[in-house]
Amino acid sequence: MPDKSVVRPSRRRKRDRGEAPAQSIEQERPGAVRHVFRRVIHHSSPATGQIPILDWLTGSPYENPQLIGEPAETEELVSISFVLDLGEALFRYGAGALEVETSIIAVTAAFGMKNTDVDITNQSIILNWAPEGKIPYSRVRVVRSWSVNFRALSEVHQLVTDIISGRLRRAEAETRLLEITRQPKPYPRWVATLAGAVFAGLFASYTGAPPLDAALGFVATLLVLAVTKVLSTWRMPEIFALAAGGLLATVVALSALYAGADITPSMVVAGGLMILLPSVRIVSAIQDTINAFPITAAGRLVSSLVAFAGMTAGIMVAVVLGHQAGAPQVEVAEGITRIYPAAVLMILVFLTAISAAVVQQAPYRLLLPTGAVAALGFTGFYAGELLGLGDWFTPLIGAVIIGALARVTALWLGAPQLVVAVPAMMFMLPGLLIFRGMYQIAISESAAYRTAGLYQLFDALIIIMAIAAGIVLGDVTMRPATKRFQSNERSRGRRR
Repeated sequence: MPDKSVVRPSRRRKRDRGEAPAQSIEQERPGAVRHVFRRVIHHSSPATGQIPILDWLTGSPYENPQLIGEPAETEELVSISFVLDLGEALFRYGAGALEVETSIIAVTAAFGMKNTDVDITNQSIILNWAPEGKIPYSRVRVVRSWSVNFRALSEVHQLVTDIISGRLRRAEAETRLLEITRQPKPYPRWVATLAGAVFAGLFASYTGAPPLDAALGFVATLLVLAVTKVLSTWRMPEIFALAAGGLLATVVALSALYAGADITPSMVVAGGLMILLPSVRIVSAIQDTINAFPITAAGRLVSSLVAFAGMTAGIMVAVVLGHQAGAPQVEVAEGITRIYPAAVLMILVFLTAISAAVVQQAPYRLLLPTGAVAALGFTGFYAGELLGLGDWFTPLIGAVIIGALARVTALWLGAPQLVVAVPAMMFMLPGLLIFRGMYQIAISESAAYRTAGLYQLFDALIIIMAIAAGIVLGDVTMRPATKRFQSNERSRGRRR
């Protein structure tokens, strides 16, 4: 029988030198194979494990929030109330569901509130706080009013940035949020109305309207905005206000045609209603769908369809009444072709984006950058047209360029991406295509004509999906490149 005291030191020395006895290799080989096989087929983490809520901030402007301090138990309910006020302000000023959710998650994390969760629906925010060993606490905030104010949205975005950088305590943040919500809009009402009329005239010129048609579209827009504003102050439902707008725009076109003006009525009607078309709302709905907010997307889509139905009903009433009164027949669904060269179109797109930004109450510092982003997006859009890429793929190219440049520009200037992207993308919107499709379905008695209207609606939906997907894709692709901008933005906030 061999002496065990001799064998064991020998094996230890061989293991120390990185060697192993031949017999032990043969004995351990099946176990080593099984170990490698288990490593290949088994995941390093359970497939059903929950993703930490802070991981949802990855890629957003608010990732890695700085902890201000552990709050006292009596302060957590007050902090929840402030966070809901913050989310309500974001919703009211036009932020998307993803922007609202990431802002709330980042602020609660900065306040040291663990075990919180948030759920966003079409017009409500549900915040749940479930501390360990205590009774969970939930609050619901319903957003009942909306006000387009991109400057206020940018300032709330900067407020969130300052909170997560550790610069503001909750009491200071409450005071600042109250100041933001109480300050007036940057542009008076008459300036925004005039900018809306300018936008309509420029957009009509971009789509191919001659100067007289664009001028009549400008006048029609002024009248439509004045009437719809009065009806809104009377708490008139949106569908009736938009029906009145469609009626009034068509009356302007019929009156000019009856007076002998050499115009295309479809261009005048489209120009008068372009600022009211809810195409941006549809794009936002598609973006919410892409970002996994189906309930919010469904609500926006339904409200958009109701808005289109209201405008179409108003136009139908005007056409029928005009026909009974002996007015000339109006072909509202007539197609439009461009009449200006590319250089003029780029200038029109630049000015259209600036006027749309004024309508959206964007801050002064973002007007020229928004126009520049739109012009650069138009270059990609126009290049796609020259290459013959088709009506569906061409908007995707322009949208990706706008989405990428809007993220860089907006974060550099301290604003969320949509503040730049929404006005810059409006030259690509197929709102006129949707309107023509709904009009053909509603007013025509021909089955072939109705089928053409359905095709136009489907075509417009594909274009809208391409625009929304392109803006989201451009935003996502620029996330790694804008991390430095986010850190610089926080550093500037700490130095102020």
